[in-house]
Amino acid sequence: MRRGERIVLEGHPGSPDQDSPEAIRHWLDDLPRPWAVDLYSGAGGLSLGLQDAGFSIVAAADFDSVAMETHKANIPSLAWVGDLSNPDSFIDQLDTWGIENVDLLAGGPPCQPFSRAGTAKIGNLVKSGNRPAHDERADLWQSFFSILDRLTPRAMLFENVPDFAQAQGGALLISLLDELKDREYRVHVQELKAWQYGVPQHRSRLFVIAIESGLEFHWPKPASRRPTVWQAIGDLPEVPPDTRQEVHPYEGHPTTKLARDLRRGLRGAETKSIRDHITRAVRPDDAAIYRRMMPGDTYRDVPNSLRRYRSDIFNDKYFRLSFEDVSRTITAHIAKDGYWYIHPAQDRTLSIREAARIQTFPDRFRFAGYPTNRFRQIGNAVPPFLARAIAVELRRSLDGEVAIAGVRERQPDYGSAFRRGLISWFNRHGRRFPWRSDDLSPWQFLVVEMCLHRTKADQVARVIQEVLALGKTPKSFLLNRAKIEPYIATLGLRWRSANLAAAAEYIQSKHDGRVPDRWPELTAVPGVGNYIASAMQCFAFDRTSVLVDTNTRRIARRVHGNDAHLPPWRIRLHLHELAGDEGANVPWNQALLDLGALVCKSRSPACVQCPVKAHCVTGRKKLAGTERRD
Repeated sequence: MRRGERIVLEGHPGSPDQDSPEAIRHWLDDLPRPWAVDLYSGAGGLSLGLQDAGFSIVAAADFDSVAMETHKANIPSLAWVGDLSNPDSFIDQLDTWGIENVDLLAGGPPCQPFSRAGTAKIGNLVKSGNRPAHDERADLWQSFFSILDRLTPRAMLFENVPDFAQAQGGALLISLLDELKDREYRVHVQELKAWQYGVPQHRSRLFVIAIESGLEFHWPKPASRRPTVWQAIGDLPEVPPDTRQEVHPYEGHPTTKLARDLRRGLRGAETKSIRDHITRAVRPDDAAIYRRMMPGDTYRDVPNSLRRYRSDIFNDKYFRLSFEDVSRTITAHIAKDGYWYIHPAQDRTLSIREAARIQTFPDRFRFAGYPTNRFRQIGNAVPPFLARAIAVELRRSLDGEVAIAGVRERQPDYGSAFRRGLISWFNRHGRRFPWRSDDLSPWQFLVVEMCLHRTKADQVARVIQEVLALGKTPKSFLLNRAKIEPYIATLGLRWRSANLAAAAEYIQSKHDGRVPDRWPELTAVPGVGNYIASAMQCFAFDRTSVLVDTNTRRIARRVHGNDAHLPPWRIRLHLHELAGDEGANVPWNQALLDLGALVCKSRSPACVQCPVKAHCVTGRKKLAGTERRD
């Protein structure tokens, strides 16, 4: 394989000389407000969207020097290259530059520790002992708060993959929200689909917007029509595989509004050229596959005689895009291969410029580095059109305007009334189980939670004391396994005993018999999923932890009057809101679980007896209907 040309870019002419304090001072004096700082900025997709909405990017920071070269060439700003896991160096640089405060702090830390594929891969490496349980990249979001406290912005924009909301059983998102609320920001959380904001691809991102008290924020209104791959790249000249020519003549003309938007801003000879339209070489066996694939086909549609991989595991290894639909999500993996992004009509994978256009980077935006660097920067970026849609609403908020066309987020505020009513009821009517005591060890709590899995609590209560007495520690559990198994067998699920034994063996061998309390290590224990890990955080280690099971999920939906299609993270936030200022601690979770089991049942809920019916949308409607019939 040929590596390709290394593109070197000069800094933007609108940026000051970073070696001249005087030039920086004059530049800052002339820079219009509102100001924004972009952390983990990468190539600058978020910065570009903010800039298009009227923000001045006063500074950007990232550890990737090649991505920052791209940023400096395209966005007038101050730029810093370094590790934000310890933000002190960047804060010192802000002091040197003389940046005291800004209007917006924005950015998104690396998403790999939170993405579904990333967490699965990391989890397997942890279990095999080939990776430490703690991924330091997962802590990078916390750097926001050191820099937030230094710059005291009026607003903050945080973005990441939707799975950030599920990370560590939702604890990371809730910690983020609590930190912002402690600083008296009004917080808004939403998952946005990029195609609804002009980006022609299947891409969803989680956004957290924090606004200073007293300001309104509305989410941008989504569009109903999807932009297509054709609208984004249909006007680009045809090029064969293994094209390394950096500049091509642009002899056509943009035939769609999206293409015209992406060509806007070019000057002089650039209006007749297209850059970065370079492509990978195609292996002969891949070329034979591409020729047989129709738009929308996956590896499953490839004839058996041409397959190189197992189709049951790699059924989507290849994907041919369709001109008439959106693209698959452009991710950083495109830097490794382009099999997910086979051109709709040409027997090759997407060029760098085609990938950039599907991400809505305009043609005037150049990328530094080798082709692999450029692909990775594009895949890691926030689509500028999506960033611009949010930035427009943020700008309106900071200007004190009300977004008439925006989407207002419903934010119920119960104060402490819900919690008081529930805890008062629980103190009188709550269930009393042997495991609801303070004298159990973390291992014994783990045994209880694994026994409760998919089993009624009353059934577990009949045998749990014998199980805990025989298996006080992982070591004694293994020694007495033959005596314990008959008790476990009465709970059903034949694999339960094997799971408990596997957990005991793992904890004994990997942790010297001590149950780990950190989330990555805890979820690496055999048989421990998100719910059990969340329950252990609360009951065994006395930390606030929102528990989401069928009972608590049902309560949240009924209280808020929502349908069954809410994502789990939204349910978790509802429960977090209901828990009040004290949070989801031990008495709260025990009370909520009992409410679901005794009152808010799946069938025939006892709404008349419910201690929190005054705060329940579903309950109020049901009781109002009963009164009308009477």
